[in-house]
Amino acid sequence: MNISRSIFILIVSLIAFSCEDEKETKSKDEEPLDDEKKVISIPCLSANDDCKQTILLNGSKNYTFDIYSTHPLDSVMIVKDAIIFVHGKDRNANQYFNTMVKAIENLKKTKDVIVIAPMFKNEEDVFNNTDIYWSYLGWRYGNNSQPSSSVNRHSSFSVIDTLINKLSNKNHFPKLNKVFIGGHSAGSQFVQLYSAGNSIDGNISSIEIGYWIANSQFFLYTNGNRWSDIISDFAVPDLSECEGYNEYPRGLEDRNTFMNKLSIEKIKENISSRNVTLLLGEEDITNSALTTTCYAMLLGKHRFDRGAKYFSFLNKYFSSHNYKKITIPKADHDKDKIYLSTEGLSFISKQLSN
Repeated sequence: MNISRSIFILIVSLIAFSCEDEKETKSKDEEPLDDEKKVISIPCLSANDDCKQTILLNGSKNYTFDIYSTHPLDSVMIVKDAIIFVHGKDRNANQYFNTMVKAIENLKKTKDVIVIAPMFKNEEDVFNNTDIYWSYLGWRYGNNSQPSSSVNRHSSFSVIDTLINKLSNKNHFPKLNKVFIGGHSAGSQFVQLYSAGNSIDGNISSIEIGYWIANSQFFLYTNGNRWSDIISDFAVPDLSECEGYNEYPRGLEDRNTFMNKLSIEKIKENISSRNVTLLLGEEDITNSALTTTCYAMLLGKHRFDRGAKYFSFLNKYFSSHNYKKITIPKADHDKDKIYLSTEGLSFISKQLSN
């Protein structure tokens, strides 16, 4: 009897031990390791800190620059295309990132396209002493960073050069074919100026570059002529009424450091030859947040008018230019109504690699 009771107790103990061991093992399996908790999904599709990356701008002094990106820039990524989407005057890179992510989600291209939204900071946006920043308007013109007294300065356009160079690295992006730089409003002015003034386009044999300009109110004119309603043609305006109308960034006089690297003839060649698309919202015809100074009104009554007039300017003075113009119905001054419209998505789809 004692022997039987002892055997019974032993069996019960073994079962209990086995259950505890199973419970402990299961608990360990379910609890992720610290490194696993930090893994970020790729592609990263939310404009939060998970998708925010910091790159280094090298020079006599190194600066840090923040971007939102669907993919890391320092790993092997099998994507075919890249879209660098530049924010407007509010410097809301996160919202621009969300817009273009929605576009590639709609096109089911999240695995094939890297979306990057750069963040051009003003002084009030600076969080640490390595952050690079620009004046309120200077970033959109390709001006050098602030403070102006510093000898260690970077053009905002050189940031795009840095991003394109990273994307052209075949060790990290072996399948990448095309890079598109797009924008809306002030971001589009940035893109148009950059398209005319950069030297990287055409010098990276494996990469095609295209530019998307949506609802910009300013354009770079290459001579002193502006549209005249009186004669229904382009002519030199009355200079006494609008002094400085042809200065950069509206014209080629008094250009900044980045744009001065190229001759006027080279800038004209770039404007004529580069793959640029104007995306014009047909209802962007109000004066909301519209600059109405003399030099601005020489370009047209509103943004839609200014885009159409610039295209006419190109047709007259650059007969073989490579610009294209697409009008987006029912779109006012709203980036989503341009890029997420049926016409906008169709345009993006046709631009991307198959």
